[in-house]
Amino acid sequence: MEIVDLKSREVSGQGGRGISVIAEEPHLTIRQLRLDSGSEVPEHVTDAPVTIQVLRGEGVFTENGQSFRVGPGKLLRIARGVSMGIANASAEPLVLLAIRTPLPEKAVPESSLDGWEGCFVNLIEFAPVKPGKEDVFVEWFSRSSEVFARHRGFISRSLLEPIEGGSRYAAIVEHESKETFTDMHLSDDRQRLFREAEPLVMGTSKPHFYRLRLAFRK
Repeated sequence: MEIVDLKSREVSGQGGRGISVIAEEPHLTIRQLRLDSGSEVPEHVTDAPVTIQVLRGEGVFTENGQSFRVGPGKLLRIARGVSMGIANASAEPLVLLAIRTPLPEKAVPESSLDGWEGCFVNLIEFAPVKPGKEDVFVEWFSRSSEVFARHRGFISRSLLEPIEGGSRYAAIVEHESKETFTDMHLSDDRQRLFREAEPLVMGTSKPHFYRLRLAFRK
């Protein structure tokens, strides 16, 4: 038996978000998350069933575009493949347990390409870049790609520009798996770098997620 003092494991990290690992097993991970006022976990797609228990504070949880305000005494069960996010819009810290229960591997893979490099792809449609900020935006993309390349599972990150003019760029990000992409997406690096890009664009960028089905490369 192991008794864990959750209060002693509470941490406040960079950007007002702290994460401590309570358990790390093949089919079970438990992380305690603290979000200070104004901090958030950006919307992402779950790669396994997740159960969230709020320990302290109150948060706004978004699931597939719908928002719910949840406090202590509530348990959230979230299925695999759901788009979700968490934000602390209150003045007090939000502390919660995120219990992830990966499904056992199937004996027969869903696709002959499961497990191949590049099987998880993120296509980002950036909001239009502000006039006169194109060179700064391209420099930011290059610099941020060098940081993301240090994360586990990173394969490539490419910037696309419109052929017929305009200021709406797009990016293609390849990762070994949805799990490695999610770890990068929720990292402090990602939060810091995308905050730097916010003054360069007009509006919100749109992410789209894909699993590679077939690929032909020369």
